[in-house]
Amino acid sequence: MVRPPEPKVRLAHMLGEIPKLVRLGPGRLGDLLRAMAELAFARVLLAAKTVRELGIPDPPAPDGTGTAMAASAPAQAADIARISKAIAIVAPRVPWRSDCLVQCLAGRRWLATRGIEARISLGVKQERAQDGSKSLLAHAWLRAGDIVVTGGDVAEFGVFSPPHKP
Repeated sequence: MVRPPEPKVRLAHMLGEIPKLVRLGPGRLGDLLRAMAELAFARVLLAAKTVRELGIPDPPAPDGTGTAMAASAPAQAADIARISKAIAIVAPRVPWRSDCLVQCLAGRRWLATRGIEARISLGVKQERAQDGSKSLLAHAWLRAGDIVVTGGDVAEFGVFSPPHKP
């Protein structure tokens, strides 16, 4: 007999977090609900389209650096911080897979609605297992200017740059 896979987060656990969410207040709760909706949309989008169709990684910025221009206004920095935090809180708590690429897609779409340009980068780093073997770890992260919105500490990752078409 084959058992169905366990959901990532049990329903009882999600229901147990409702009192915590209510205490956050309407503004913060709204951010978390928006993060959940964006993550769900991104997951469906990623299942329906290829990475190439989604334009990932984003093309280099006009200045050639591969990152978006820095967010200049304090309001933009505050929006970036709010969105980053909401996605980080919600992603591990939803019952579907919301890995780094799903978080990037969700964040990029949400930031775009606020008029903030953000770019998805892909990278790899080499890891050594305890048995001495080596493997590559792939990762995606989202940047708005110099701010890493999703993806955490990416300093050890080498950025993957696809060949440019003439």
